[in-house]
Amino acid sequence: MPFTPLPNTALSATVVSKAEIYTYAQAYNSEIIEIAGKLTGSPETYVLSDDDELGIGLTKRTGSAPAKRFTPLASVYSDNHRFVFYVDDDNYLRDVYYNNGRWQAGDLYNKRWKCAPYSKLAAIRLTNPAGYNFVCLYYQDTAATGDIRLVNRNPHGWAEGLPPLNDPPLYGTSLAVVPPEPGIEVRTESGTYDTKDAVLFFQYDRLELGSSQDQGDKDYATYSIGDKTKALSAQASIAAVDDGTNFWAFYTSDNNQIQQLRVAKDGVTIQPRPVVLDATPIPRSALAAVLVPGSSSSSTDKIVLFYLLHYESFKQTSQEVNIFANTLSAQTQPATDAWGISKRVCLTE
Repeated sequence: MPFTPLPNTALSATVVSKAEIYTYAQAYNSEIIEIAGKLTGSPETYVLSDDDELGIGLTKRTGSAPAKRFTPLASVYSDNHRFVFYVDDDNYLRDVYYNNGRWQAGDLYNKRWKCAPYSKLAAIRLTNPAGYNFVCLYYQDTAATGDIRLVNRNPHGWAEGLPPLNDPPLYGTSLAVVPPEPGIEVRTESGTYDTKDAVLFFQYDRLELGSSQDQGDKDYATYSIGDKTKALSAQASIAAVDDGTNFWAFYTSDNNQIQQLRVAKDGVTIQPRPVVLDATPIPRSALAAVLVPGSSSSSTDKIVLFYLLHYESFKQTSQEVNIFANTLSAQTQPATDAWGISKRVCLTE
């Protein structure tokens, strides 16, 4: 069943396998919707999966409190659960999850953690040396400085983590988080590297791209962009993926172009290049991205990039916003900056 997404809805995506790629958005009635997709064909590209339940809201299905309109969204797959995080009308953090064939209300709300009304969300799963999975959730709190907070779901429940930043982030900054891979690990004040904590990417109040590598009072981790026409726009949308060797950030510049920036395993920043789509996303479009590793030497890595479009030529209308996806295919192994781009797929027609 089709649904109409809320204009400028937040987007989040998570991948279980190349046969299970899930995207989350908010509908006009404030419900959170799941859209199932997969990679198929030769070359493999993103397509929608058959899903007769599309349009049934996750909060209605679970009996959980509804999301506020324009809620931020985050999602993650961990321990056979698909978690979706959102914010209610009182700005409390909430979650729903899918397990054993049904959606259920989570227990995050029991902590009564409250975020700023402009906060975005980011989530990631990490595994400790003992093999236990942890879900880390980031948000901006209600302090005047807009501090970014970390909470985590461990085998014993939800617990608070330490704020990872010292320099003020931009109010309402986009948040994206990846594992602590080579080149982007968190630097401690003693000069060593923390290979356990996830790395959070965000926008500083100076509008630069920054990360939680910032661990000292005078150490601000920023990623310098030489061509200022490709710099982050104010309140830029940010999405990020990492394959263990390269980190890629996708963000919007002042001309609303999606830019792709890479950080190599030696920490060198490769200057951004535009992601050339056949239509420019709407201003302030949310971005989401997932990386699906190649299964063999002949099957390269794929990144599926999600965004919003206002005018769609085949409909000849500008009266609605729809969610679209493009598949980016690495042209060589190991993946570099040369990516092929598929035709776009509409998720909400």
